[in-house]
Amino acid sequence: MALYKTHGVVLRRMDLGEADRLLTLFTVRYGKVKAVARGCRKAKSRLAGHLEPLQAAEFMLWRREGRELALVRGAEMLETTRALEGDFHAFAAGQFAAELIDRSLEPEEPQPRLYALLLQLLRGLKRPEHVAPALLAFTVRATEQLGYALSLDRCAVCATPLGVPAAGWLDYREGGLTCAPCAETARRHGEDVSREAVVALRAAAAVPPRASATDAANTAVRALDRLLGYHQDRRALVSERLLDAMATTA
Repeated sequence: MALYKTHGVVLRRMDLGEADRLLTLFTVRYGKVKAVARGCRKAKSRLAGHLEPLQAAEFMLWRREGRELALVRGAEMLETTRALEGDFHAFAAGQFAAELIDRSLEPEEPQPRLYALLLQLLRGLKRPEHVAPALLAFTVRATEQLGYALSLDRCAVCATPLGVPAAGWLDYREGGLTCAPCAETARRHGEDVSREAVVALRAAAAVPPRASATDAANTAVRALDRLLGYHQDRRALVSERLLDAMATTA
């Protein structure tokens, strides 16, 4: 049996029974953890308000040896997400990031840099004008942290400099943009991306990231999700529908 503390973010939650919740937490020390918060839906529960989606908190977890699920013994809020609840675009972007992490990581696979990126994104989403560029910057860096380094300035196949941004081919297998000759010989696993999406990808990869148009940023985020889906053998994230809604209400 073990009792331990760790900072974490609530990626997902599901009601369990009459008063409990099943949580998926992304923790800085232990990676993705499944935990049950007993009685947290009761009005007098001390956990109420600390287990909201995208909430960052310090969790006290208890788990018996050999058990998959931990129990939430306590939680202390570190950063509130209430500002996101009132902004549909910001909340949608946060949900997309949370699902991307959930679908990309195995349980208990520590990723402290990815955790830091998620916290940085959640803070950035509090500035409404930066929602789409912030999500794209997160997705570019998350893709790299997950082991799929992107080649955006040189052809991912032959390393030829790509020069002035233009419409191009995003090759999933090779992990980046390709020159025209390489695109013609490798058009099986990838997609065409517009000039605007190319510009957005390069802006997001810059240090520090630069802003880009909302539509182009959302298009680029979808393309990177499909690249990750190719390597992870999965379909597009359910949260992509939220990006669609963001586009129609922008």
